[in-house]
Amino acid sequence: MPITSMRPVRIVGAGLAGATVAYELQRAGRPVEVVEADGDWGGQLRTASAAGMLYEPTGAHIFHTRDEEVWRLVNELVPMLPYRHQVRTEVFGRVMSWPPQLAELRELPQWPVIERELAARPALPSGDNLEAWCIELMGETLYREYIEGYTRKQWGCDPRDLAAVWAPRRIELRDDGYRDLFRDPHQGWPEGGYRRLVDGLLRGVPVTLGTPVTVADWDDLCRGAAAVVLTCALDEFFADALGALAWRGVRFVHRWFPGREHVLPAGVLNTPGPQHPHTRAIETKWMSGQRGPGTMVSYEYPNAPARHYPVEDVQGANRELHRKYEKLLTQLPGPPRAVAGRLATYTYIDMDQAMRQGVNVARRLLSALR
Repeated sequence: MPITSMRPVRIVGAGLAGATVAYELQRAGRPVEVVEADGDWGGQLRTASAAGMLYEPTGAHIFHTRDEEVWRLVNELVPMLPYRHQVRTEVFGRVMSWPPQLAELRELPQWPVIERELAARPALPSGDNLEAWCIELMGETLYREYIEGYTRKQWGCDPRDLAAVWAPRRIELRDDGYRDLFRDPHQGWPEGGYRRLVDGLLRGVPVTLGTPVTVADWDDLCRGAAAVVLTCALDEFFADALGALAWRGVRFVHRWFPGREHVLPAGVLNTPGPQHPHTRAIETKWMSGQRGPGTMVSYEYPNAPARHYPVEDVQGANRELHRKYEKLLTQLPGPPRAVAGRLATYTYIDMDQAMRQGVNVARRLLSALR
């Protein structure tokens, strides 16, 4: 039944997806209320400062997109610095490009072996697990050097137990000399940091901080609401009622280097080898464009007790469990409800995709509540 009153839409979670839903609804004249479990908004989008130099205490975030509408929205809220992201990786005893470049690989003493493996590849990789897919893409030597160690550290399991579903978006072998990580036409880093972007999305929006919400609060959450949007993890929301979803978390150790302009050769340096307990190092000063003495390097360590990355197992058990949680949400009484963002959809998405989901959810609700 169409709802004609102007009751608010309640949004659980003040990260990028939830903030985008709130922005779009409020801009269209629909009142909103946001509830956030943390003591601050922004989710993983945080910016800190050391001696005036910006860094990201929760890891590297690079905005890149082909979505013209999302790019316009971001630029309406914060000036975007023209940064194009590059990544290097420590392999074969040297620092090389990521993704791998054939021009660089041809200079290696291992090239004859690599060349034979590349010649034996299928036309297109089709393996269903991550290891099989990568070996079909780049051969075993490159897979072992670039991918296997990083994957074992990052995901804490055998790469053969991970689905290859996300690999085509993240892993490639290049022969065109293109050194930027992303090929999207629009790329940048918000001037002053990501906090300014989230502040812009939530400007004028009532936000209640430090208030965790679970299914036990559902009646209160729905009372007087025109609709409810969840951007939190559904297994956490339902208190693991159907079992816990597999998540992988990371933690960061930050080290200040006084007097140094830069420490890393690029914004991110991957360290897939077992000699390093961390998976990568991040130097935000490359992204912020700041100059001057002193820089912060953040070292990313896996296996933290946090819900950062959903685990796509090759059997699809985690995806099936998430579908059961989605069904459970539909069975709750009350007003219309929707989900958006990486946590609530249990998907490995980029920032522009999180914002796109937020825009789409807002539009569907506006149509339903009109």
